[in-house]
Amino acid sequence: MRSRVAAASLVLLIATFAHAQDDVALRAMKDELGRSISQIQLQKMDKPYFLAYRMDEINQTSISAMLGSLTQEQPSRMRLIGVEVRVGDYALDNSNYFSMRSFSGGMSGMFSGISYAPLDDDYQQIRRSFWLATDSQYKKALEDLFAKRSALEMRKHADDVPDFSKEPPATDKEPPEKSKAGDEVKTLARDLSAVFKNTPEIYNSSVDLEYRNYYTRYINSEGSTFTRAQPHFKLQINAQTQAPDGLPISDSIELYGRTLADLPAKDVLIARTRAMADRILKLRAAASLERYNGPVLFEGDAAGEVFAQQFATGLMAVRTPLSDDQRFEMFFNQMMSQLGGGSLVDKIGGRVLPEFLSVSDNPLLSNYKGAQLLGANKIDDDAVETRETKLVERGVLKTLLATRTPVRAVPHSTGSRRGWGPAPSNLFVTSEKSSSNDELRKDLLRRAKDRGLDYGIVVRRVGGGAAASFMKMASKMAQQDGQGAGSLAEVYKLYADGHEELIRGVEIAEMAPSTFKDIVAVGDSPVVFTDEFIPRLGALFSLGVSASSDVPIVSCVVPSMLFEEVSLVKSQGPFPNPPVSPSPLAKQ
Repeated sequence: MRSRVAAASLVLLIATFAHAQDDVALRAMKDELGRSISQIQLQKMDKPYFLAYRMDEINQTSISAMLGSLTQEQPSRMRLIGVEVRVGDYALDNSNYFSMRSFSGGMSGMFSGISYAPLDDDYQQIRRSFWLATDSQYKKALEDLFAKRSALEMRKHADDVPDFSKEPPATDKEPPEKSKAGDEVKTLARDLSAVFKNTPEIYNSSVDLEYRNYYTRYINSEGSTFTRAQPHFKLQINAQTQAPDGLPISDSIELYGRTLADLPAKDVLIARTRAMADRILKLRAAASLERYNGPVLFEGDAAGEVFAQQFATGLMAVRTPLSDDQRFEMFFNQMMSQLGGGSLVDKIGGRVLPEFLSVSDNPLLSNYKGAQLLGANKIDDDAVETRETKLVERGVLKTLLATRTPVRAVPHSTGSRRGWGPAPSNLFVTSEKSSSNDELRKDLLRRAKDRGLDYGIVVRRVGGGAAASFMKMASKMAQQDGQGAGSLAEVYKLYADGHEELIRGVEIAEMAPSTFKDIVAVGDSPVVFTDEFIPRLGALFSLGVSASSDVPIVSCVVPSMLFEEVSLVKSQGPFPNPPVSPSPLAKQ
């Protein structure tokens, strides 16, 4: 048995080495980077002190279905390249700067280092693609550095935080993943979407199944290099309808896995889809409430959703970019604050959670009690080795997740660049004390009674995922009355006798990271909640090279959470009128 394992390991090692030796694209990248870093210079201006190349090879298949029929089948393959050029030095370079003058041409200038590359392993054509992108980025870098130095001369005081941190070179090599999406994906999409044939009261429904197979090649002028395979499946089941008064009602299921086999079995998925459809139909007839101020228990996935969307976004170290117009910096900070609560950098050393709670990020773990953790990775997108980072200890914020763009109190990378900026990998919320679910519910009712309330509130699903959460916050920023923010997917009134009453059209009035200091108890059975993580806007100005637009996937291990006080309000209209006539799918 041992000899067989050893032989298999040797074969894998030889295959990996052979691939590295025969990787035409990587060889072209290395040769062109070596030539560029030694030769590129415009007259007597600054030469690049740092240069990084990245190629993302993307094989993707998107399948959509509705009511048992396929509506889309879209396979695609592309190669995107990204070039990062830094001129100046580690203390002051062309990054972390935004010019209002250059913005007159739109956002395209911010993404000028990204372009398509040949799909064929044509050595000369790949080198040519990187040569053109490097030339363009070098000229832009010179312009930005000159403008940045001019802007700094007009300031009485400037932040002395370096623009780029020095980190040890790192290497890692993985072979490409050969798996593809087969016909079973189409069958699954059809079968899941067919569930909604029996619910004509649900006006719109869809099943989207996407398989993305990313293979990344990266090198930089400091000697770092990595190749990495990142395959994953995403299954999303959506359903929308309206109550008789026009209130929009929607829910969704989002599931992720490295392979299709990582998703639950088909019969389990069908059962979950039916349960979601039944719940939506019950919501159409459910009552609402005008306002609630009191204790709220977020159970299971709802705790993971609210933690990831409302607290974890503040754990990223993102700095405000310098600009030639200080009004932009003020606007940027205001916008960041409204779109997710802003960074907690000013809270380092202060209490952000109750004393019994701690938070860590650990990309080195790939599973938790048998559940898959999809944030696992050995090296980040800056080619920095990953490691466990203790973010909050006994309620006190110790540090933030950072890239090679330093911020105050976080001078070095934590190995956390994923995509355009810092992002978590696998977040763990641990507690020095915990309660059973029954104990949490009793505590909820006791606190509600102390408030003079006949019931407490239990939230089991926030709903919509990261993208919907971002749109809700954007909607609230754009509309002062908060309309269009979207209601919670599954909320119950819990009464003293133990019975529950489903309610609809309820929103969280306001929930900032500071609200999490009001957690009074947590459960003893953490769940793994996995979702996409939308990077902070400020990351776009820090450079870094991410050729693809793939959104990082984060896993959060979070227990149920009981808050002392959360404010809930009734969703406000006006709402569109429901359809005049019944669906043709309804029995006549």
